[in-house]
Amino acid sequence: DIMPLADVPSASSPNGDGVNDIVFVRGFAIKSLNFQIFNRWGEKVFESTNQEKGWDGTYNGQPQEMDAYAFVLDVVFLDNTTFVKKGNITLIR
Repeated sequence: DIMPLADVPSASSPNGDGVNDIVFVRGFAIKSLNFQIFNRWGEKVFESTNQEKGWDGTYNGQPQEMDAYAFVLDVVFLDNTTFVKKGNITLIR
């Protein structure tokens, strides 16, 4: 039996070094997801329904400032249980 699991890293450093450059939803047994990231003014700077598509720290093609960004992650697992996680991702440049 696979334990349903989903999480988001707490920081990202999109500096091209290949380490934490892109924020991905990590997890197992995920059937569907909606991952949204917002800046401090409440603007949605990223949204994805694909676990393989992550946030690269840009919005409209522009690198975003070092700051804390709020996220909301809604997940439905293969067993149809649901999970919601809210928190912050710190963008480090």
